[in-house]
Amino acid sequence: MKKETITAIILGLIFGGVVAVFISLKSKDIELSKNKVIAPLEEKSSSSSLVGAEMEPLEISEPANNGIVEKDTIRFKGTASKDSLIVIQSPIKDLAIKNTQGKFDLEFPLALGENSIKIVVYPKEKQFRPQEKYMKVYYIDSEL
Repeated sequence: MKKETITAIILGLIFGGVVAVFISLKSKDIELSKNKVIAPLEEKSSSSSLVGAEMEPLEISEPANNGIVEKDTIRFKGTASKDSLIVIQSPIKDLAIKNTQGKFDLEFPLALGENSIKIVVYPKEKQFRPQEKYMKVYYIDSEL
């Protein structure tokens, strides 16, 4: 082979490598610019303001656990953190209420016999875990 041919092949390989690297980097930039942001940037600033904040614990003043009632409804009274979501679940009904005041007073139906009830409070701030309480309330009809 002649000297000129070898020089042309080497220069062609170098030029082709440079073009390939350039295209690869540009396509990566284009791909990154098309991606959507998953988490908002404001989240860091709002979480720093909650560092000293504490979540108010779930307290239920009524009804008593393992209590016996003669009516087919009971009233749940208690306190939970403000602007949280309160979910009350039993085999016959599920109830979800937004707690805007910090205190709650809810009416809930009962089935005849034992009622296993789960109460969960989901706080507005995502850094806190949900709080759960389990209760049993017995509804016994007085006419039986």
